[in-house]
Amino acid sequence: MKWFKHDSNANTDAKLKRVRMKYGMQGYGLYWYCLELIASNVEKHNLTFELEHDAEVIAFDTGINYEVVQEMMTCMADLGLFENCEGVITCLKMASRTDEYTQQIMKRHDSVPRDSRVSPDKVRGIRREEKRIEENRKELKTPSSLSAKADPIPVTKIIDLYHSRLPQLPKCQKLTKAREGYIKQRWREDMPAMSNWENFFDYVAGSQFLTGRTEPRDGKRPFLADLEWITKASNFAKILEGKYHGI
Repeated sequence: MKWFKHDSNANTDAKLKRVRMKYGMQGYGLYWYCLELIASNVEKHNLTFELEHDAEVIAFDTGINYEVVQEMMTCMADLGLFENCEGVITCLKMASRTDEYTQQIMKRHDSVPRDSRVSPDKVRGIRREEKRIEENRKELKTPSSLSAKADPIPVTKIIDLYHSRLPQLPKCQKLTKAREGYIKQRWREDMPAMSNWENFFDYVAGSQFLTGRTEPRDGKRPFLADLEWITKASNFAKILEGKYHGI
């Protein structure tokens, strides 16, 4: 998306006022920075309006403390400025604020109603339906003889392997639904064998950026990846493309 509509009186919005009251212009600026990140990823084949960057990367890019970024993002999600579904941040109301080119793409998209404006509620319904279809597709690929108790994906073993191969990265203290989902998605789509995970973790270990070995810049602490971050689809693809090696 080249640009999105920005109301000239956005600063009077009650929700944004609450953000400014609590975090000042730093919070206000972070809100619009996140919208820019979301908009920059919207294209013909990506109409999800998802924030691919997590709090740690945003903190690294903006120079704001990681815990403060996380706190502000949680506050904005609680206020309804963003949606937070199992750790995935989206801003679906941007669907009605896209540029003319993106609006034309959305109008031509088979799944989107051919209205001149696409409301957030319609996009939510589309995403729910797409998620349901994807879940059904995955169930069909799973052998019926395997029960939920006998999950064919060795999530625990993968976590143990992560700890042994990447001891310099933060430990996975809690297996959240988001983390388990990312691991299972990578197993099904990219790495269906433990040997694949061994090679992947070894490759991550070779990145100075991902393992916090880069020189601090302007007093900022080096970025340090974790299991959830490296298994998230967008980050995983960039790792394989070598974007975090040699920097």
